[in-house]
Amino acid sequence: MKKAIIILLILGIIGFFSYAHFNRFMVSEGFKKDAEGVIQMGTPNEEMIRTAILKKANEREVIVSPDEILISIEDTEEKTIAGSIVGMAGMKVETKRLIVRLSYTVRSLGMSKTYNLERFRLFTVSASMPAPNIPQQ
Repeated sequence: MKKAIIILLILGIIGFFSYAHFNRFMVSEGFKKDAEGVIQMGTPNEEMIRTAILKKANEREVIVSPDEILISIEDTEEKTIAGSIVGMAGMKVETKRLIVRLSYTVRSLGMSKTYNLERFRLFTVSASMPAPNIPQQ
């Protein structure tokens, strides 16, 4: 009888920790997908991205500090697929890279775990035709 109670107790503890881990994993994966969707939408704007990430974190009960969301937009020579095609047609294409880094904490059943997230996106800012080279007569 004592062995049965001990076995049930051990199984209960294992089940509790398994459920807590699974719940944290599911919340974390859902938040990653939400953050990816925020990064991919529309024209990048640092404040809009920060606000949207904080809103998604609040919806999923994920802890994110606004100070820990690092957003940078920088010039790059890399091209998007569309930018490469337009560039082959002789147009000058300006591309930028958006990088978002943040750490977030997921709590489940009294236990918490902190994760780091880093995502980037290339986007075309402008495409312009170079001035024609017309010989002067």
